[in-house]
Amino acid sequence: MNKFKEVLKEIGNFFVFFLETFYYFIDNFKKPANILENIYNIGVKSLPVVVSTGFFLGLIMGLQLSDALESIISGTSQYISGALSVSLVKELGPVFTSLIVVSRVCSSVTAHIGTMKVTEQIDALRTFGINPVGFLATPRVVAGMISLPILGFFSILFSMIGAWIMIGLLGEIPLSVYIEVAQIPLKIRYIFESIIKMMIIGGFILEISTFYGFEAKNGAAGVGEATIKSVVVSSFCVILLDYILGAIIIMVSGGTL
Repeated sequence: MNKFKEVLKEIGNFFVFFLETFYYFIDNFKKPANILENIYNIGVKSLPVVVSTGFFLGLIMGLQLSDALESIISGTSQYISGALSVSLVKELGPVFTSLIVVSRVCSSVTAHIGTMKVTEQIDALRTFGINPVGFLATPRVVAGMISLPILGFFSILFSMIGAWIMIGLLGEIPLSVYIEVAQIPLKIRYIFESIIKMMIIGGFILEISTFYGFEAKNGAAGVGEATIKSVVVSSFCVILLDYILGAIIIMVSGGTL
């Protein structure tokens, strides 16, 4: 029962923190330097790992799917790019990129803010009349909403490149055919849906990571515990939000895929 009460209290605290973060949205856009700095830390610095992992994801999918399809019907590996383009844009790209950002960025953000909390730097900000949530949390949330769709684009692009390299080696599929088939099932609304999904997930995982940073206590051990909790909860919420947003999009579009 006590554990259940703690969970409810944590959810309530998160909701209050969420509202406070969005209260300072407009103020942060008036001074974009902090947002741009966080876009660099969250987006630009994450680009190498997102590109490399996306490329190898494409290699793996190209290898496994082309081999599986060829074993069923000979000569069908050229049609894999159509399935890849839709699956990467709608689901795999947003989820895979979000999990990479969680592992690289969210843990760092929680540890950074948590260290500031236990060393009383956040109390010092309040002493100088600076709201720590508006100064530390809101710029990171905005940067996450902007950075994740851009990172997702590069992840999807290099996944498709990696898949073509593998399919081209195994099935000798020309690049023109690969691109043409990839465009057939892909709809413009899938791209917009993916962008919206990544913006929401990007903001939410940064919201979680900053929240647990502010909740850190009991010295270095508390910071470590907050960081672990941030990564676990953020990873779970990526999958949960992807499902919820996907279901909402299907309902809004009238139940059509």
